[in-house]
Amino acid sequence: YEDTLTSSETIRAYASIDDMHAVLPGYFPEYYHRRAAKGIHIRAIFPDTPEARERMRHDKQEARESCLVPKEGFAFSPEINIYDNKVVFMSLCERFGLMIESGELSDAMKKAFDLSWEEAKRLHKKRV
Repeated sequence: YEDTLTSSETIRAYASIDDMHAVLPGYFPEYYHRRAAKGIHIRAIFPDTPEARERMRHDKQEARESCLVPKEGFAFSPEINIYDNKVVFMSLCERFGLMIESGELSDAMKKAFDLSWEEAKRLHKKRV
């Protein structure tokens, strides 16, 4: 997460708020503040849970745009962050991370995320 604070662009993320907060309790309020203070925005796709809905209430102050997708069928645990020339895979449950630095791979993953984002926005409108 600390490396995301070096991003020069909007971070694209698939994340589970429930898993993030369960595995690293207490870390995220400060992290969200530091990221927003640096002007680093994030677009995130979250499985729809009460905790994700609560977090969305803070999107503006935390420089985030969120979309909720149905937990049924779209729940995911590993987090994926895509920014600059990096793709970061984090298994919070299995406690490991993998960062790939590649312009070609990050470009492809950004395009895949942007496609997912369009569908996530459609699904999100049905949920809220």
